[in-house]
Amino acid sequence: MNMQHKFEMGRGVNAEAVLRTMEKADDKRRIAVKLLRAANRDLVERHPKDARWYCLQIVTGREFAVEKLLAEADVTTLLPTERVIKVRFDRKFETDRVFFPGYLLVRCVPSPMAFHALRKVKYVIDIVGDESRYHVVADEDVRLFEKVAEGIEPPRVTTDKTFADGDRAKIVSGPFAGFSCLVLQVKWSRMAKAKVRIDLKNRSFDIESMPLAFLEKL
Repeated sequence: MNMQHKFEMGRGVNAEAVLRTMEKADDKRRIAVKLLRAANRDLVERHPKDARWYCLQIVTGREFAVEKLLAEADVTTLLPTERVIKVRFDRKFETDRVFFPGYLLVRCVPSPMAFHALRKVKYVIDIVGDESRYHVVADEDVRLFEKVAEGIEPPRVTTDKTFADGDRAKIVSGPFAGFSCLVLQVKWSRMAKAKVRIDLKNRSFDIESMPLAFLEKL
């Protein structure tokens, strides 16, 4: 019995199977990058007037992984984060938290191939929108979040303190501006937020931390 076979018998590891799995993962990655050429920065720079910002719905917790893969494919992205203080083992430390968990902004020239490629990226659930069209994020709202990404706090807006669970509201600022939503849970804190649900045709999008300042009660 040779050394490799002893290793496989003793550890339950099949080196060839592991290698095939790694090669398959690399192949999928290369295919994804190739498909994403339809959504890359080069097309945006060549056709700036046609380029638009869209919002991807991501598996929560995988936002940075998707951002990295899109960066490798030279796709323009924006993942705003906020600096927060956490406590662990009675010690405080600062860390970055995604401003809208489960969502990532991308800029591309719209086309069926570009949308297909973006939806095929690992951990991407879909593109925010309905069956008739995808939601376009206004440039002014993107500029606001670029400032957030640079560590500049957004302008303070008076919060409606009468908001309660079950209220209907219109989103008036941020990447989801223009949608109506249902307030599922109000979370009062220094920057009051709420869990909301956007209902579209046969689809819904839950947002865990929508600033109340971005909402207008209906």
